[in-house]
Amino acid sequence: AINEFTLSCAGYCVATYVLGVADRHSDNIMVKRNGQLFHIDFGHILGHFKEKFGVRRERVPFVLTHDFVYVINKGCNDREAKEFCHFQELCEHAFLTLRKHGCLILSLFSMMISTGLPELSSEKDLNYLRDTLVLDYTEEKAREHFRAKFSEALANSWKTSLNWASHNFSKNNK
Repeated sequence: AINEFTLSCAGYCVATYVLGVADRHSDNIMVKRNGQLFHIDFGHILGHFKEKFGVRRERVPFVLTHDFVYVINKGCNDREAKEFCHFQELCEHAFLTLRKHGCLILSLFSMMISTGLPELSSEKDLNYLRDTLVLDYTEEKAREHFRAKFSEALANSWKTSLNWASHNFSKNNK
């Protein structure tokens, strides 16, 4: 189950970063019995982030909580653990693989502009993908870019925890 969680979490981290999937909180992230992480509710994509009182709710490139790290590391939070290093390598590999297919991804999304999705309606939305895939970077510079986003997500996971607590508080007070 931990291996399934690790693999699906790596895919999730990269996919939600590249696609700009927003509104990620504990009600939208699920875990199957076999450990696979999966998501529901994709109403905010391509950088169309939610705001509350003029403050952007998404404060990290993607959600990577200390709880996720604890599971990946089989019960510890050591960021130097071999399991966590392997997880980070999986994320980097997935990002670089998506990047290699960046032109195809952009073509597919450009064909979907006419479908009426409110958050995929213009060149600006396609530019979000171009920016996250850093197609104008060398592979090494792209890897460094993603490593910085990975570090930012991990370092600011307390903001994610605060966002989730706020979400749960407001949900319970309706």
